[in-house]
Amino acid sequence: MIMQWDIEPDFRLEILASRESAIPRFVSAIERKSDPRLYLAHGEYAELHLEPTVHRLWSPHLTGYFLAGADESTCYLLGRFAPRPNLWVLIWIFYLAFFCIIFFAGIYAGSQWLVGEFPWGFAIVAATFVLYASLFIASQIGQALCHDQIDLLRERLHGLLREADLTVRGSENSG
Repeated sequence: MIMQWDIEPDFRLEILASRESAIPRFVSAIERKSDPRLYLAHGEYAELHLEPTVHRLWSPHLTGYFLAGADESTCYLLGRFAPRPNLWVLIWIFYLAFFCIIFFAGIYAGSQWLVGEFPWGFAIVAATFVLYASLFIASQIGQALCHDQIDLLRERLHGLLREADLTVRGSENSG
C-alpha cells in the first residue's frame, strides 16, 4: 500500500473511445445498476458511493470526469477519491478557520512586536499550525484505514467500464 500525500488522491484512465461515445455508454451502464444511491451520473460527471452500512468516518466516494483525449479516438476519465461530502465540508471549514486564525494572529503578533510588547500572538500561530498539521495527518491516517474501500470503488469503476464496453489503455497514472 502506497500512502499518497494528497487530501484527494486521484488517477487518470485513458479510454479507447471518443468522449462523445464513451459518456452515453458509461451513463447507460450506471443506469442499469439497481441502487441509484450508489451510482450517479450527470453528463460527463459520475459518482460512485458505498453502501451506508459500510460507512466509516473517513469512507471515500469516487467522482469521475470525462475529459477530451489527445485525438478523436480517445478520452480520459479523471477519477478522484474524497471523503463523503458532509465530512469534506467540515474539513474545509476547519482549514479555513485555521488559516484565518494564523493570518490574524500573525498580524496581531507582528503589531505587538512592532510596538515593543511581547509578541505572544506567535504562540497562537504555532498552536494553530500544530492543529493544521494534526488535521492533515488525521486525513492521511483515515485514507490508509479506508484503503480497502478505495479498492472496492476502483473495482466497481472498472466493472462499469467493462459493462459499458470501454477499453482502458495501459496502466493508471496518478496525478
